[in-house]
Amino acid sequence: CATNQFALFPEKLECEVENIFHEATTFFPSQVFDLCPHALIRLLPNVVEICSVGGNTDNVTACVSGAMDQKHHHYELALSIVPIQFHAISLSLFASLVSPFGGFLASAIKRAYGIKDFDSLIPGHGGLMDRFDCQLIMALGTWVHYNTFVKTTTVSVAKMLYMYKLLGDDERRQ
Repeated sequence: CATNQFALFPEKLECEVENIFHEATTFFPSQVFDLCPHALIRLLPNVVEICSVGGNTDNVTACVSGAMDQKHHHYELALSIVPIQFHAISLSLFASLVSPFGGFLASAIKRAYGIKDFDSLIPGHGGLMDRFDCQLIMALGTWVHYNTFVKTTTVSVAKMLYMYKLLGDDERRQ
């Protein structure tokens, strides 16, 4: 619930929670488990072995230990997770693995132009600007992540007409 009202004693907000904060069940792709040894997979918590009954691949169920008519089909892992946790994990991985390379990028730019630091941007503050090279990469990564995965897009009539006008004559006829 976004609000711009200031109150000395604010009241409780009543609004609908965004979808990104609702818990969802996500199934981990079973193909990933094909790459790992079966003994290692059985040690992982919440992993269920799915078997085909009587050799029929249309009839699959969770394996029962000792059942003779069941044959291994695949593994499943169902995670109950709030989508914002996926976003937080992806952004933190980006921040720790990719963002430090912003320093290399800034050094390459400085080396290409033959300058020692970025003091020409703000004279006398070259050392301060050199500290933000990782932040620039992180800001770009966050912007791309938000616009790609989080932001909900809306389509208006004006936008549809604009997109229609961009089409060629052959595309309009289709």
